[in-house]
Amino acid sequence: MATVTDVFGPDSDEAVTMRMMLDYRRIYGPHIPLGAAGQLDLILADTALAAELARSAGSTHDDARDSLHSLHAQGMLLVADDGSLWMTVPPGTPYSAPNGQWAFIERKAEAPPQPAAS
Repeated sequence: MATVTDVFGPDSDEAVTMRMMLDYRRIYGPHIPLGAAGQLDLILADTALAAELARSAGSTHDDARDSLHSLHAQGMLLVADDGSLWMTVPPGTPYSAPNGQWAFIERKAEAPPQPAAS
């Protein structure tokens, strides 16, 4: 991280990306689902989900974000193919869907809007 900030600056896009990757590594371990983790961050930026969790849990927004990513890493929240966020039950658990499938329980957020083409 020190090399990145020395070469590109502490507020550069490269430094922001490196901090994000280190943060994801801490939460997800060595196998980071980059697309889904990034999509989750887009959803959290576009909705009040993290703010609502922080308020109800009496925690900071960053702690709420980390908790939501942790739930995602454990398979309790998934980003569906359409980009929406769902509370889920992983396969092989007592309340999973028949035939060992994921059980999608409740949509927590719609997919964020697509950025306008420039």
